[in-house]
Amino acid sequence: MTTLTVEQLEKWYRKQLAKRSKDFVKQAEKSYRIVESALKDIQEVSKSLRDSDVEDSSDSVGIAARFAMKIEEIVNSFYVTKEISYESTEMLQEEVQRFIQELWGAGARWIRRMDKRHKGTIKQLDVYMKELAREMKRIGKLLYEFSWLKDLERIGTRIDTLRELGRARESFEEQIRQVRQKIEQARREYELAKQAYDEFTRESNVAELLNLDQEADHLAAVLRMKLNPLKKQVKKFLQHDHGVRVPPEGLRALTDYFEDPYTAIVNEPDGHPGLVEGLSALRTAIEQGRLPLKDRLARRAIEEIEAISRGSLRELQVQAKSIEERRRRFAGSDVYAENRRLQEALEEARKNLEYHTNDLLRIRDEIKRQLERIEEYRTRIESEILDAFGEKVRLKVDARLEPLLELCEAERGEAV
Repeated sequence: MTTLTVEQLEKWYRKQLAKRSKDFVKQAEKSYRIVESALKDIQEVSKSLRDSDVEDSSDSVGIAARFAMKIEEIVNSFYVTKEISYESTEMLQEEVQRFIQELWGAGARWIRRMDKRHKGTIKQLDVYMKELAREMKRIGKLLYEFSWLKDLERIGTRIDTLRELGRARESFEEQIRQVRQKIEQARREYELAKQAYDEFTRESNVAELLNLDQEADHLAAVLRMKLNPLKKQVKKFLQHDHGVRVPPEGLRALTDYFEDPYTAIVNEPDGHPGLVEGLSALRTAIEQGRLPLKDRLARRAIEEIEAISRGSLRELQVQAKSIEERRRRFAGSDVYAENRRLQEALEEARKNLEYHTNDLLRIRDEIKRQLERIEEYRTRIESEILDAFGEKVRLKVDARLEPLLELCEAERGEAV
């Protein structure tokens, strides 16, 4: 087995392809010359038609000149690469077919309206067009006979692709350099934002405010737990027509306490009289049998109502009012607004750092996919070289992309 670089393989492949395609190229060259000659002859016909316009100003000559202009336009649009290959010969066949269809399509419009004295020129044109048609058929037979050559040329295309894949290092290096710069900038911005927030929390009373928020949340959870044993009973009491009169304050308290107990107990006067009135009406309905409750729920409701009436929630109300009083003292300061502004700046900096770090990981994944494609093309080319030429080769592709993966991985733990 021979080990070759991509450049060495390309030189070897070109030589082998030239040997195998020699007969094809020789025959194709003849077709190229015939087609080129026919196109020149057709151009001469168009010049003859156009020049006749100078000698005669009749309408028929004007039509001939316009047809000549169309012929020249179609001839000028005829394009096939000069380098002969199976692929370019396929293109030649397609171009000849297109040329014939377009020219006779234009001829169907103009020839019938032309004067009979142009009949000889049109016959000349017909001869050259038939020559093109015959050559198109010969090209078709040639392509069929050498159809295996198309597979050999595809190997060259894959070698070209592999060479380009191996040249991606500089592009990836530049991408990594730019992203790492953005990461460093984002990290500095994050550290400054964090430093500003930490200094603010140390030097201001925001810590106390945050503690008040935590105390309020804890107290609200305790109140829900305390009132939870009455939740089903109160719901049925508010939904059923029980005939027991409930004062407006009591009815409102039963609704408010079971939606937001913390706010409700803060807004109530000391001793929470509204809640007591509402629960008293509930107790009356239970004791008079006006609510469809199971015995267990009825007994539990009576027990909880008695406990609340005796003041089981008073201490919690005192704590809640104290928290809100301290909150009101801070309400006039800009501590809350400043705390929110610094938190938002810190979160924005964190997201920015995370975004650029993820961008670096995206480049890492692209490099991995590039390496996979290189390996895929390498093994496929080796297999096709063996099948086509009976030669075992080992391709050495020095893409030097693996070290770049380390540059990407180094940032993985640095996102916030």
